[in-house]
Amino acid sequence: LPRPFDTGLGNNFTTSSCPVFFKDFLNDDTFNSCVPLSLLLQTSTSFFNVQRSPVRLAQTLAASCSVNFSGCSTLMASLARQIQSPENCAPDLANQNPMAMQAYDGFVAYQSLYHAGCLLNTDTGGYCFSDAINATSPTDSYIYYLPLGVSLPGTTAPSCSNCLRNTMSVFASAATNRSQPVAGVYAQAASMIDGTCGATF
Repeated sequence: LPRPFDTGLGNNFTTSSCPVFFKDFLNDDTFNSCVPLSLLLQTSTSFFNVQRSPVRLAQTLAASCSVNFSGCSTLMASLARQIQSPENCAPDLANQNPMAMQAYDGFVAYQSLYHAGCLLNTDTGGYCFSDAINATSPTDSYIYYLPLGVSLPGTTAPSCSNCLRNTMSVFASAATNRSQPVAGVYAQAASMIDGTCGATF
């Protein structure tokens, strides 16, 4: 199964403690058993490669969606607190170190990307995420980056499907929590999608 930060950590850290924190959680079996989509999306080369194979992608999503969700949620919330500690990565977060920021965003977005990534297409029985990756419109997959605080590009023209509606509904509830990265990008994305799909969408 793919893992986050699988191309190495490099040495672009402010402190020596932050890469130690990374190594600790990346080598933790419990963490890896959660197969967190929220961390795989931006930081995993192996997950990027998996997306080219519908079968392997379905297997990865099945693993990610069959975990002990409450246990994994508790772990991710704990890691989100720990990474902010001065003994771990606080100086790197303050300096906007991309790796530290991606890890933090991935921890806090775990729940919403678990719920969105595990949504099924009621017509096909497959995962909505798989549909988005394999869609003729490459922009269908962009919405999954919203929980990580990544805005939709201006050219986004998604397929106006039940999958999109249900996925945006998950993100809408996450966006009500101001501490979630999606809170800063949801409104713009929703109005863009309304522009494409109609306000009643």
